Amino acid sequence: MEAAGEQFARLETFAALLSEHAAGVPLDRAALAIAAVLRSRDVEGTMATLDELAAGCPEPTFEALRRHLYDDLGFSGPTGEYDDPRHSMLDLVVAHRRGLPILLATVMIEVGRRAGVPVVGIGMPMHFLVRSAGDPDAFVDPVTGEAFDRHGARRRFEALTAGRVPWDDRHLSPTGSRLMVVRILTNLRASYERRQDPVHLALVARMRASMVELQAEAGDAVRLSAVFN
Repeated sequence: MEAAGEQFARLETFAALLSEHAAGVPLDRAALAIAAVLRSRDVEGTMATLDELAAGCPEPTFEALRRHLYDDLGFSGPTGEYDDPRHSMLDLVVAHRRGLPILLATVMIEVGRRAGVPVVGIGMPMHFLVRSAGDPDAFVDPVTGEAFDRHGARRRFEALTAGRVPWDDRHLSPTGSRLMVVRILTNLRASYERRQDPVHLALVARMRASMVELQAEAGDAVRLSAVFN
């Protein structure tokens, strides 16, 4: 872990980014800002790698993007411990082509944006999907790269929930970039809680409390930050 001053500067960079983009934060920069805080290193080179991935997409279509990332480049779900924090770090996900569903969705969204293929995140309960921004019936599971329609998305949900949660068409509504950042931080909080890692847990708490959506957690951030005193 770096000196506290540098670490807190990275926290301020994250908070400033989220404050500057109140409507929709740049997802790539937000995810990399999270990784920079938690990994204590510069991860900006990942932006160039995302550019390179987009340049390799053979044509600007949703299906071509899917094939490029999954069939050609081999992106897929995590290996080892599912909730390993490294699976939530965009720089490592891009480098190793393994990650949690929401980070793989981030890759597809950001590579698609660069390649002229608009992609939206779908924060379905129990799982995260992506969908073509131009076709409400074209979905991809970011873990496997499997393509399916709305009926297939519903079948995936029903299989995951085993009928315990009723279906609602709103489960397939697009999820904005700010809410994706919240969900990434929620995954990281659960991971560090399970690992009883007070330093990283405090850093996540401070990032969460810097978001207007989560300002009610400011007290938790103060309490957990006692580890820095």
